[in-house]
Amino acid sequence: MTEDNAAKLAARTRMVVIALWSVIALELATILGQLAEAAGMVDLDEGMDGLTMIVAFSYMAYAVAMLICVLLVCLWLHRAHANLHEAGVGGLEYTPGWAVGWYFIPFANLVKPHGAMRELWHASHGETGDFRAPAPSLINYWWAAWIAGNIVSNVSAQMAVRDPSLVAAASLIGAVGSALSVAAALLLLQLVQRISAAQRDGRAAANVFA
Repeated sequence: MTEDNAAKLAARTRMVVIALWSVIALELATILGQLAEAAGMVDLDEGMDGLTMIVAFSYMAYAVAMLICVLLVCLWLHRAHANLHEAGVGGLEYTPGWAVGWYFIPFANLVKPHGAMRELWHASHGETGDFRAPAPSLINYWWAAWIAGNIVSNVSAQMAVRDPSLVAAASLIGAVGSALSVAAALLLLQLVQRISAAQRDGRAAANVFA
């Protein structure tokens, strides 16, 4: 890996780590807000008292932080995959563009991003041959938490929209979805750091980063 590419990956890794920790902190605040809604302490449709304003602000801050984090993770993914291609690693299925693009294609985004991350992991850690070999548990746990968190959060949102009387239950379910998202973020944090370290330390296939 060239010094320029190494510097780019290191810079993007640092930004992703900061963004993920920010999202984790704000999502924990969101969970507290959801629990407060479930307990009837907060009603965002009524008057904005002090606690309600804090909860509303935490929700908005989380949404902004999440958007920024998604952008930074996409930039990191593109750079990490590009390093493999620029170094001449053979047998790769995913291009840098599609390693990111699959996250935004309905239905395919349930499977393809997992495959791209699996390939990135194997190629970055010096494994040769078939990069479609089974993924390490860390990737499987991350993807399961991410998918489950999104499904549970969507169920919560639909409940609240379709029947206002279910807002308390929807908030409680939403807190579960948020907890799963926190788990996914913590696992992704480890993935980003380990893959970046593997490329930095020259452990990729065929000594391409040596």
